[in-house]
Amino acid sequence: MLDIFKKPIIGIISRVDSDRDGDEVICIMEDYRRAILKKQAIPFLLLPPQDIVYDSLRPREAERLKEAEKEYLRNIVDMCDGILIPGGHKWYEYDEYIYEYAYLKNMPILGICAGMQMMACMDNGRALDMTIKNETILNHHQKLEKYVHNVDIIENSFLKNILKTSKIRVNSRHNYHVNKVNNLKISAISEDGLIEAIEAPNKKFILGVQWHPESMLEYDEYANKIFDEFIKNCQKS
Repeated sequence: MLDIFKKPIIGIISRVDSDRDGDEVICIMEDYRRAILKKQAIPFLLLPPQDIVYDSLRPREAERLKEAEKEYLRNIVDMCDGILIPGGHKWYEYDEYIYEYAYLKNMPILGICAGMQMMACMDNGRALDMTIKNETILNHHQKLEKYVHNVDIIENSFLKNILKTSKIRVNSRHNYHVNKVNNLKISAISEDGLIEAIEAPNKKFILGVQWHPESMLEYDEYANKIFDEFIKNCQKS
């Protein structure tokens, strides 16, 4: 029983949604939880601290975090060995504060889809765009497809060091895309020219990917390499 506490604890930021009856819920998709378990780590749900119904509010309408609520989040993040920022339809200040605090602590961070977009928005002044406006030749929202398009990995990037290849095929489920970064570094581009991965130079492991490797672990070696490297960097000393 004590061995479980030797495994890294991965904080997964919860997402706001509604169930089929219209009731508000705070949840994560099963693929994220199961991906962490598959890699012999402990998934730990990070819940927001405010006494508000998030799904009834747009992010800009929610109350700002109070200092006590920020302290709550810092204490919860301090219990973790790494942070996973999942995909979703929207994010709130608590998402951003968790990322910012973990970034400053140099904790391993893996952002996926909207999680990557949040990382970029905090870096670039919130520059997101609709894929359709880019007049791309690809449909980047094909939820049921195992593979949708190619991704070119940038030379001399952290991601290239993980994957050991210059091109992979990925799934794709997004409508928005990142159009620039400032301090973060672009580490992959889709075959139609969209930013597909970003990373933080000189950090232990801070990586964002636009695709969903958590859904590819049963059949894709490169998805496994991303999660293996993430968990390795989260290992307790």
